[in-house]
Amino acid sequence: MYKLIAIDLDGTLLNSHGEISNKNKEAIGKAMKQGMIVVLASRKNATSSKKYCK
Repeated sequence: MYKLIAIDLDGTLLNSHGEISNKNKEAIGKAMKQGMIVVLASRKNATSSKKYCK
């Protein structure tokens, strides 16, 4: 079983409008409910990536 999921932001998690789709939000929520740690992997700095952590 996986314990951690690292997700790239640009071109992977975010769509062309810089948004996270509802489908991806649901999948991340499901993973977290199963006890997985979800982290963002990005070249963006922490300040600009922080808004996606909610």
